[in-house]
Amino acid sequence: MDHEPKRLEQVQWIFEVKDYIRFRLTGTAAAEITDYSGSNLLNCATKTFDKDLLDDFNLGHLSHALPPLVTSSQMCGTISKQAAADTGLAEGTPVAGGMFDIDACAVAMDITNEDHVAVIAGTWSINEYISKRPVLDRSVMMNSLYCMDDYYLIEESSPTSASNHAWFVDTFLAEERAEAKRLGKHPYAYCDELAASIPPDGQRIVFLPYLYGSNYNAQAKASLLGMDSHHTRAHMVRAVLEGIAFGHKVHLNRLLANRESTASIRLAGGVTASELWTRIFCDVFELPVQTIDTSELGALGCAMAAAVASGIYKDLPEAAAHMVHVGETHQPDLANSAIYRDKFALYESVGAALEPTWKDFNEKT
Repeated sequence: MDHEPKRLEQVQWIFEVKDYIRFRLTGTAAAEITDYSGSNLLNCATKTFDKDLLDDFNLGHLSHALPPLVTSSQMCGTISKQAAADTGLAEGTPVAGGMFDIDACAVAMDITNEDHVAVIAGTWSINEYISKRPVLDRSVMMNSLYCMDDYYLIEESSPTSASNHAWFVDTFLAEERAEAKRLGKHPYAYCDELAASIPPDGQRIVFLPYLYGSNYNAQAKASLLGMDSHHTRAHMVRAVLEGIAFGHKVHLNRLLANRESTASIRLAGGVTASELWTRIFCDVFELPVQTIDTSELGALGCAMAAAVASGIYKDLPEAAAHMVHVGETHQPDLANSAIYRDKFALYESVGAALEPTWKDFNEKT
């Protein structure tokens, strides 16, 4: 619009990425609704593109180019003859709408009712639940439309999760990685052994997992605070594992403040490969934690949408009943939870105390 206005005169459709891929596969133009509900172009109450919102962004004149809205598990065409030749897929294969990645992960954890909260500890800290009522008091980060009719997805997230642990291991633990290789162990498993050698009350180092951003302040920086000469790398590894769990706890508390009750936390992501870390999460959350037996949540969620679109299952809850496998259930250790409650208070206190200083770390010299 600013630099090549004549280009817009040639535009028939404006797509999000997955909608463009589906268009190329089927020749049918469609805009999947869960993704667009996070775009600020859709009215989530009416489930329609909103002319007033488009006008606010000076995009009202492009409303004609937004494709018809479809749902996640709706059949949106079939593989065309040309797409079959290009991809090797069978001509006539049905193609579903697909969904927002956070929806795909949630439905792959069998979040098909309001009993549970989904927590995904991976590259990002994703924490979410579904509700028939949105949260409109600005106490949570995001409301979007869920991949099941009549439900909203209520989300809290930040880049404060397991990627911080990966960076710490890669940056500071070269000797430990070498020793793990010598012993034929995965470096993360070896780090778990180090962390397990320190009990929950064995250190009070605070790790703020803000390497890639914060859930408090965009200017905040990652920090290890409270170390002295007796601390070892084992103490620091334990602090990193706990600090990431505390970062999730910040988000979880915001979500729980808007819920009457929660049966359990459904936990997924890289953290579940570690029995120790899973138990830390459980004790920090003070709620039962159930793991999900899959390594690729998003792919499973989309496979569920495909199963519904192709008629294998009538809806996503039925698909979840057949395709999602809930693993072990962990119960919080009350003694450990009391220790972590005290340490989480310290974590929040440290974060609040540093709040006025973060701008000083970002000033150019």
